[in-house]
Amino acid sequence: MTLVFALLALVPGVQDTPDPSRPAAASEAPVPEVVDAARRWLVLLDGSRWSESYQATGTRFRALNTATTWAAASEKVRAPLGAPVSRTFVSQENLPAPPHGYEVVKFRTRFTATGEAIETVTLDREGGVWRVVGVTVG
Repeated sequence: MTLVFALLALVPGVQDTPDPSRPAAASEAPVPEVVDAARRWLVLLDGSRWSESYQATGTRFRALNTATTWAAASEKVRAPLGAPVSRTFVSQENLPAPPHGYEVVKFRTRFTATGEAIETVTLDREGGVWRVVGVTVG
């Protein structure tokens, strides 16, 4: 069963010129900047720092979620998992969606209460900074 606790806003629009800093396919080497941004954000969740994690999300995420709904959903989903024991990078791929694509980073995470799960973090580049616009754990 997959627990989804954030929506990824994929709004149709005019396709921008591809960002040369984004990989074209999953077969390319991961971009450390993207993977590090996803990992740092997950650490905020690990510490139940809902407000900080919300502030680190992108405008597409905040358009669909308030800080209050994010905190409630996060607590409901994360608490039963238990504390993370380990987190291992699995993959990074570019999702070519309008307006200019997203980066999807996956980690295999072991939690104390539920065992192993895949955490998928979707990021968008806003103002030169990678921001989370979606997350699932399952």
